[in-house]
Amino acid sequence: MSKITSKDDIRELLHAIPASAALGAAVETGLLWLLAKKPLRPEEVIQTLNIPGKRGYYWLQYLEEIGILENTPEGYYPSTPARQTFFETYSQESWKHLAFDERERTAVLFNLPRFISEPGSIWTCQGLPVPKDYVEKMRNDLGRAREFTRMLYEVHQALANSVAEFLDLTNIHHLMDLGGGSGVISMALLRKYPALSSVVVDIENVCVAGHELAAEQGLQDRISYYPAYFSTDEFPTGFDMIIQCDVGVFGLALLQKLFKSLKPGGRLVFIDLFSQTEHSAPASRVEWTFLDSLDNPNFSFPSIAQAQFQLTETGFQVFPETHTLGKGLIVLQGLKI
Repeated sequence: MSKITSKDDIRELLHAIPASAALGAAVETGLLWLLAKKPLRPEEVIQTLNIPGKRGYYWLQYLEEIGILENTPEGYYPSTPARQTFFETYSQESWKHLAFDERERTAVLFNLPRFISEPGSIWTCQGLPVPKDYVEKMRNDLGRAREFTRMLYEVHQALANSVAEFLDLTNIHHLMDLGGGSGVISMALLRKYPALSSVVVDIENVCVAGHELAAEQGLQDRISYYPAYFSTDEFPTGFDMIIQCDVGVFGLALLQKLFKSLKPGGRLVFIDLFSQTEHSAPASRVEWTFLDSLDNPNFSFPSIAQAQFQLTETGFQVFPETHTLGKGLIVLQGLKI
């Protein structure tokens, strides 16, 4: 969220949880899309969504108060900022997925003052089930994998175009897109480089969803999907370049496997978040890092220096310069010599 600048902002921040919950409910129930079809009077909304008592009236009034809805003689309808946000960016399914994830990951916060000094997981201290890692969720649920993969396909369009504009893949013919999900980064590169082919390596359910998207984009003949788990499975080999973009997985064991997958002279490109210091989070991910620390107090991102050291230890010749793409994603590159 934006940094507060006034006393009123601080007061409003104390009321952020009810506002966020009311908005999330408007997204997950489909209220905003219902009202986008035509304005509805309060009793029509309440009947359609089956909300008991006076709760629905207060909910609609609250959404009006915080600027999500407007009220006219014809009924409620989404405000201009709400229309611009929810109807001109991502699909309804993607917004519902984002709202659900937000609700799930913030359930731990309500008793934070009581438990912030606890040495272990604040989830466990409160008797709350720790949300499963999103990879585990997708591994067990193809429907969830489809939702997540399609959502990221929409969210990462701008990033994919930035990567395609930044990277020079001249003379690169065989690309591995590690953790590439939908293949959104690969697809942007394939459109720019007609001689390029790509293999997306990800978990099986994500590969199924990605293959469907590739077919929809007419790129199924140039992009393939290889199901694998990073920690246990071997990767395919013979690549001119491996790219990993916004995946958040790093370490010597992974780098050693990637070294084997590259041809001699092949290039490894990491585009990810890294900490500037040991005790700081990446600027664009402070909120997420704070929430992760509520389960694991020692959670951290590797620093740029640590990542470069591990690349060197693995045998890569590290490119001395770094670049920044998107919202603070750092580009690190190494050459297999």
